[in-house]
Amino acid sequence: MFQPASLKGVSPTPIDERIRKKFLILYIVIIILSLIPTSLFEFWYITLFWSETYFWIFFIVLPFNVFFSIYLIQLSAIMISVLFLKIINLIHVPREGKFKRSIEDRDYYFWTVRNIVKKWPLYVTASNPFPWLKNRFTLRFFGVKIGKKNICDNSWISSEFVSIGKNVIIGMNSTILSFAIEQDNFILKKIMVGDNVLIGAKCVLLPGTIIKQNAKLSAHSYTNHNHVLEENSIYSGHPAKLKENH
Repeated sequence: MFQPASLKGVSPTPIDERIRKKFLILYIVIIILSLIPTSLFEFWYITLFWSETYFWIFFIVLPFNVFFSIYLIQLSAIMISVLFLKIINLIHVPREGKFKRSIEDRDYYFWTVRNIVKKWPLYVTASNPFPWLKNRFTLRFFGVKIGKKNICDNSWISSEFVSIGKNVIIGMNSTILSFAIEQDNFILKKIMVGDNVLIGAKCVLLPGTIIKQNAKLSAHSYTNHNHVLEENSIYSGHPAKLKENH
């Protein structure tokens, strides 16, 4: 089973190097376009306040300027990426299934392209002063459904084919993977987590996992592909097995 070697705070979005080279220009274009609104804002800010009359305003407002610029870059990166994603999805609609890990396979190919497009906004969001917005805000733009009153800030969640209910707690360093790479095969299947679910620290959910409402998954456990955890139950182990009903 494949698992990202380095997540560094962003969502697990691995990229095939063979495809990355082809779309490096696209990645750079996304970065440049996302910086344009902030550049225009900074130009206006400096032009307006960089004078002997307004020096004192320039320095008083500077902290707010920095704060605003950080989030303007983040929002711009998201919007630009969403625009490109819509275009890419018109060319090839994302779908679940088991495919070949080959650049000749269109599903695998475009899955990697989507990851390239999402890489910059996910990195920017995870690097700002409020990194918890990555899971609660940014991922929603990419189609991930995350309910209200959740605790999932220190977990890694795939950026597509994931649905999480409300009042869910996901422990530190747990990983929700809607994809898997096994030798020459590539698997992409939706993960569904119901309401009031508790997932312990350092758990791994594999593609197709369904955790029904009020279920609990003990720390350091992982699920199999298409694993169903029944409601009002406690699961534990490698892979997770029913421990008790509650």
